[in-house]
Amino acid sequence: MTNDPLSAAIDALDGLQQTLAAADLAGWQTMVGGGPDGYVVTATRGGQVANATVVADPDEFVELTVGEQAIDYPAHYVLSRSQVDVALADLASGNLPPVRWEIVG
Repeated sequence: MTNDPLSAAIDALDGLQQTLAAADLAGWQTMVGGGPDGYVVTATRGGQVANATVVADPDEFVELTVGEQAIDYPAHYVLSRSQVDVALADLASGNLPPVRWEIVG
């Protein structure tokens, strides 16, 4: 990954006490939450919100703690650590393929 401080902050996410990491990537205000086994990635820029996605059962939910709140996220928003790296590389390059991103606005 290209952003070492963000990578270190993500590696420190434990899903209990440390549950959020944020950085600016190519103009996207990026937030990674959760850890250590599942993460959500959301980015905003202007009036757009981009959520990283994966293929998953639409009826499945995964509980993650983000910002000290336990939340049941639809499974298609929950990424592995390696999928987070791919999502952050997408943001850094400015290429957000529809297969990996839901963009609103």
